[in-house]
Amino acid sequence: MSHFLFVAGALRERTSEESAELQLSHGLWGLCSGLIRTNLQTYLDAESRGLVYVLKVGIYAEFQIVPPALDFSALDAFLSDEFRTEAKFGFVRIQEVRRLACSSAESQVLLLNVLQIADQTELARRLRLGMHRLTQAEYDGILSGAIGEAT
Repeated sequence: MSHFLFVAGALRERTSEESAELQLSHGLWGLCSGLIRTNLQTYLDAESRGLVYVLKVGIYAEFQIVPPALDFSALDAFLSDEFRTEAKFGFVRIQEVRRLACSSAESQVLLLNVLQIADQTELARRLRLGMHRLTQAEYDGILSGAIGEAT
């Protein structure tokens, strides 16, 4: 079973937090690259869950992903205009969204430890990819750490 860490980055038209909030509030998560779409199509299953890491904010939310990955053309006209950058390569529907509040600094330490990444440079490289596939143990470790930070 695969889970996913999605990264919301800043865009020309909005901040990373605004982008994440827009997607979460509409019950979808956009696929901003072909690599993300390919990996989701390969590893997504009915039990997959996602975590959202917002740049400069930290671990922000978690949700259930509803397969399959859908084409950008499946968005209605209003949403396709709103999500032209975030969902350029399609999107997945999401449900059971739960907000988390784990600071950027705490999130980075948590990710370094749970993902067993040697240094900040490697973590930054992985985050720039926009998505990281997680094992069940990694997902549980990150979620546990983020919830512990939020309480």
